[in-house]
Amino acid sequence: MKKKDYLYMLVLTIIPLFLVFIVKSQHLLFGNSIDWFNQHVTLADALRHAIRSEGTIFPTYLSNLMSGVNIYHFSYYGTLRFDVLLGALLIHVKMVNIIIFYQVFLMILTLIACYLFLRNHLKNRYLCFLMSLFTLLSALFFQFHKQIMFVNYMPFLFLMLRSIDRYFINQKLTSIVIWGSCIVLHSYFYCVGCFIVCFIYFMLHCYRYKNYKKHFLHLIAAYLLIVLLTAIYTIPTLFVIAGGNKSVNATNYLSLLIPTFSLKGLLYNNYGCGLTYMFWVLIVFGLFKEKTRTLSIILMISMLCPIVSLIMNGFLYARSKILIVFLPLVILQAGLVLENNHFKINKYMLFLFVFPLFFIQRSELVFLDLIISLIILYFSKTNKKRCFIYLLVPLFVVYYNNPTTSFLPNKQYKKYANQEVETLIQRNFINTLVNMNEIHQNMNQTYQNQVTRLSGYTSTNHHLYNSFLFDTLKIPISLNNRVGQIDQNNLFYLKMLSVDSIISKKKIDGYQEIDAIKDLKLYQSQDIMPIAYATNKLYSQNQFHQLQYPYTLDILYKNAIVKNGNSTDQSQFIKEDMGLKSSYQIQQKKNKKITLSLQRKTKNQIIVIEGDIKNYKPHQSVSITINGIKNKLSRSNSPYYNQHTHFTYLLSGENIKTLSISLSKGHYDLKNIKTYSLNKEVIENRNKEVDSLNIQKGKDVLKGSINVKNDGYFITRIPYDRGYTIYIDGKVVKSEIVNEAFLGCPINQGKHKIQIKFTPTGYRLGFILSYFGFMVIFINYIIERRRKNEG
Repeated sequence: MKKKDYLYMLVLTIIPLFLVFIVKSQHLLFGNSIDWFNQHVTLADALRHAIRSEGTIFPTYLSNLMSGVNIYHFSYYGTLRFDVLLGALLIHVKMVNIIIFYQVFLMILTLIACYLFLRNHLKNRYLCFLMSLFTLLSALFFQFHKQIMFVNYMPFLFLMLRSIDRYFINQKLTSIVIWGSCIVLHSYFYCVGCFIVCFIYFMLHCYRYKNYKKHFLHLIAAYLLIVLLTAIYTIPTLFVIAGGNKSVNATNYLSLLIPTFSLKGLLYNNYGCGLTYMFWVLIVFGLFKEKTRTLSIILMISMLCPIVSLIMNGFLYARSKILIVFLPLVILQAGLVLENNHFKINKYMLFLFVFPLFFIQRSELVFLDLIISLIILYFSKTNKKRCFIYLLVPLFVVYYNNPTTSFLPNKQYKKYANQEVETLIQRNFINTLVNMNEIHQNMNQTYQNQVTRLSGYTSTNHHLYNSFLFDTLKIPISLNNRVGQIDQNNLFYLKMLSVDSIISKKKIDGYQEIDAIKDLKLYQSQDIMPIAYATNKLYSQNQFHQLQYPYTLDILYKNAIVKNGNSTDQSQFIKEDMGLKSSYQIQQKKNKKITLSLQRKTKNQIIVIEGDIKNYKPHQSVSITINGIKNKLSRSNSPYYNQHTHFTYLLSGENIKTLSISLSKGHYDLKNIKTYSLNKEVIENRNKEVDSLNIQKGKDVLKGSINVKNDGYFITRIPYDRGYTIYIDGKVVKSEIVNEAFLGCPINQGKHKIQIKFTPTGYRLGFILSYFGFMVIFINYIIERRRKNEG
C-alpha cells in the first residue's frame, strides 16, 4: 500500500461523513421515519438492558416484551450485534446515538473494505476509488438508515472475499472464519446469501488449480468452523424459527422458473443492489470477454431468475431484496470490464442493452441512462478517469431515493421517545404498561426495561402468543401484517394480561386517572388478573374450542382453560339487534366518515361488533375504524398479507349511543354483521376469586410464594415455551399450555414456593459447539502463526 491508497481511503471516509452532515444540518436523524425507531432503536435498547440484567453477553430471555419471551425471537435484528454490545457497555449513552455512530462507521468500513478488495484485482487505484464511490451511491446508503440488517454485514462480506484472495496466497482460513462469523452475528437472514456469494467467488478462484478438491475441502472446513463458532446464536434461533410461523403471500413456484427482465434486484431499487444502468451494460460487455464471461453469466442468471431469490431467501419468498449480497461481485465485475475497455458493440450486445427497457418502469429515463452510459464508456477508452462524470447519475438516483421525508426529523424523534412518558413511568409504580400514545412506534419500547410490555414486533413472533391475541381474543389487526402486536384498548386484553397502568390522551374505561403531564394521562387499576395465580375453576379445552367468539371471552376470563376441566360455566354475552344492518356495500373513491346511532344507549356494558369483509379490489387495502378501533385487510399482493377478513370491535364505556366510523376508499362489502352485549359486572373482581402469587424479585423468570386453597392449576401470563422449567417446593413439575397460549401446571392445596427458570431450546448445545469452535479456531490461528514464523 502506498500513500495514494491511504489518501483515497481518507476521502472514502470523509465523503460519507459529509453526506451524514448534510442530513444532520437539516435537523434530521440518520434514520428512517418509518421502521427505524421502532424496529432498531427501541429494540436495541431493550436488548442491551437484557444483557445488563442477566450479566452476560449471551442473554437468553427478554422479560419486558411480549409478556416475557425467548430472546432468540428477536435474532432477526441481530441480538449480538457489536453496537448492542457497545450499548450494554455504555449504558448511560442514548441507544439512538450509538446506532447512528455504528451505522456510519459500518458504511465507511464498507467503502474501505471495498477499496482494499478491489486493489487485489485492479491495477488502477482511481478505478478502485471510483467503484467504491459507486458502492456508496447504491442501495447501501438508503438501507444503512432504514433496515439495518439488510446491509450491516456488508463490510464483513467484502473482508471475507478479500480473505479468500489471501487464502490462495497463504492458505490461511482464520480470517475467513472470523469475518464469516461477523456476518452471521449481524444478519443471520442474509448470511446464507453471503456464503453463497463467497462460495461462487471461491470456486471462480478454485478452477484454476489442479488440486481444487483440497481447496474446496478447506472452504467447507471454514464454513463448518463458522457454524461452530456462531452455534450459540444460530442453533437456538433455528429452534425458534422451526417452532414458529410467518404470514407471507402464497408463492407460485412454476412462475419463478420464468426469467423476469425488470432487473429490480440490480437497478435503481432500494430493495436490491440499487445500481444504475451502466452496471447492466458492463455485465453484458463482460459476457463477451473470456476473462469475465463466467462471472457475467452467474450475475445475469441471479438477476433474471426469480428462483434464485427464492433459494437465497430460504424458500420463504422470492423478493429481490436478497440480491444485494451480490453487490461486491457486481462492483468487481464492473471494475474488471472497465479496466479492459477494448470492445466493439455487436448486435447481441445491443439486444441485451435494450431488451430490459421494455420491462423497467420509467423506461424513457432508463433509456437516457443507457445513452449516457454508452457515451461515457466510449470516451473512457482512452482515459478511464472520464467515468467519474457518470457519478452524477447515481448521485441523482440516491437524491431521488432518499428525500428529506425519508429521514426522521428531530421533532418527530422526540415525539416518539417522549420524555413525558418516561417521567410518568419514573414517578409512579408500574408493573405492566400499555402505552396508547404512538402505538405503532412504541411496540418494542421498554423504557430502559423499567416496565413490562405486552406488545412487540418481530418477524419470528411467538406463534402461540400471536394466535392467542389474534385468533382467541381476536384483537383488531391494524397493520399490513399480523406480526406487529400493538397495544389495545380492549378490556379482556388489559385485565386478563395483568395491565395495571395505561398511558393515554383519552379516558380509559375501567381505569382511574392518577397522574398527568400536559395532555398525557396515566391510568391505573387494581381490578386485573394477577401475573401468576392458582385456581380450581377449570374449563375443558375441547369444550372451549366448540364455543364461538365472543362467547369465548368471558369464559376465558372466568376460568382456566386446561386439557381436563370440569367447569360448566355459560357465557353471559347476549346476541342482540342494535339497529345495524346485516351488511353494507361500500364503493367510494375517497375515504369517508359516517355516524350511526344504536337503537339504545348502553350503560356499564361491553359491546362487540363483528363482520366479514369481501374485497372486490384485492390489490387495494381495506380499513374500517369504529370509535377509534381500526381493522385492516392488507392488499392481497402485500409481502406479508395479513389475511384479516373478519373484523371485530370491542367497545366499552359508560354510555355508548353512536358509532363514529371511518371507511377507506375502495369497493368492498361488510357482511354477516352481528352485535353482542355483556354486563361489565360479570368480569369485575375476578382477581379476588384466585390465589395470587406473592412475587419476589430475582434473576429467575418468576419466583414467589403462594397459598393454594384448593387443588387446581397454577396459571401465568407468560407465553408457553419448551425452555421453561417450573419448580414447586424445589421439585420440577411438568409444564403445560394453559389458556390456549400460556405457561402453567397442576398444583395441590397448601403453601408452596414457586420458581420458574428459562433456558432456550438448543442453547446448551450451541454453547458447547461455540466453545469447541473457539478452541479449534484458536489452535488453528496458533498453527498458522508458527508456519508464518517458520517460513
